[in-house]
Amino acid sequence: MNNNSKSENVITTFTRHGGGTVILIVLAIFLLFLATILSFKFGKITGEEVGVMLNKITGKTEVITESGVKIYNGITHELYILDKTVQTLDMTEDVSQGDRKEKDDLKIKTIDGSDVYVDLKIQYQIIPDMADVVIKSSGPGNNYKIKWARDYVRSMCRNSLGELTTEEFYDASKRDLLKSKAMKKINEHIEKFGIIITDIIIPSKPHFYKEYEDLIKQKKLADQAVLEEESKALAAKELQKTLVVKETNLKNVAIEQFKGMVERKLIDATAAGEKARQAADAYYDKITIDASATYYKKQKDSEAVLAKKKAEATGIEALKKALEGEGGRNMVKMEYAKKLKDIIITGQPYRKSADIGKFEINQIK
Repeated sequence: MNNNSKSENVITTFTRHGGGTVILIVLAIFLLFLATILSFKFGKITGEEVGVMLNKITGKTEVITESGVKIYNGITHELYILDKTVQTLDMTEDVSQGDRKEKDDLKIKTIDGSDVYVDLKIQYQIIPDMADVVIKSSGPGNNYKIKWARDYVRSMCRNSLGELTTEEFYDASKRDLLKSKAMKKINEHIEKFGIIITDIIIPSKPHFYKEYEDLIKQKKLADQAVLEEESKALAAKELQKTLVVKETNLKNVAIEQFKGMVERKLIDATAAGEKARQAADAYYDKITIDASATYYKKQKDSEAVLAKKKAEATGIEALKKALEGEGGRNMVKMEYAKKLKDIIITGQPYRKSADIGKFEINQIK
């Protein structure tokens, strides 16, 4: 018997004794092992992502915040990976820039009934530790972006900004105030679902229907003209204030200069008066002294004259007494004789008659 015949006999014998069942079992184990190997999946989580591992059997979830490669059984588990960075959602009129290839700006009905259109830019991110809540409340994929970051935010912004009048939409401060209030209300509601809005931006000016925009532009031009006139008036008032201050300063300077001049003149006059007073006092003292000296001299002179006259009077009195006797008469006669000694007496009558007439006597010394 050759080798081939022996092999066929062995297989035949093994088959007859239940060998087929064993093969089936081995094949089943192999297929099960192969299926188990094939059911393992690989998931990579980067530093900008967060993972959520779902147990399909128990329904429990596990948040994976550490980056790296995760191996899991795809039959019993499922791994969801979410972006945890700040993301931006553009809702704009420009179809070439927005997240949707269609006109996607927000239409708002103002409190006074006008239709206003604004572009919105929403910045949002998930709360990493609540990534499992995001999956449970919004489902897998980008559902949370559509449900909260887009639809809910649009609705709240529409309601909040609708409190403005058409004219107030041009006031950025009023828009920002209502926008901030809306963002606060939004976050108070959606934070419990694992998502937060970090900013709401209105990147461009609100726009209206063309006809209404033309009217608004005309009004703005008119308002601008009014503001320019008011600015000119204010500038004129400020110039007036400046001029008043300047003239007041000039007046005050002139007054101070005049006061200074008056004070100087008063000082000069006081000094001159004091000088004149001192000069008058000196002159008075000099005149008084001179007068006293003159008076003293005159007094002495008069006393000398008086003494002299008294002496002369005494001499005359003595002479008088001496001349009162005969000797006095003789002395007088002698003096008359001395006077008559040199006198020549001539005479010429006025007429040749016996009558008594006037004649001239000439005295020759």
